[in-house]
Amino acid sequence: HPVDQLKGHINGALSVGITPKEIVEALMQVAIYAGFPAATNALRVAKRVFAERGVSPLPATGDH
Repeated sequence: HPVDQLKGHINGALSVGITPKEIVEALMQVAIYAGFPAATNALRVAKRVFAERGVSPLPATGDH
């Protein structure tokens, strides 16, 4: 299933040091080629993976 494949790729990217922010930026670029609905769905999947792994593309609170 494509969602499972995407989850696997996001997990793999995180495992090799790609940051959540970089993943979000790459998925936003997908909108140009795959369309906004596909990119939105991909970002939702990424959000779930980030939550499962306890990471966020946003800076930690208190960082300046």
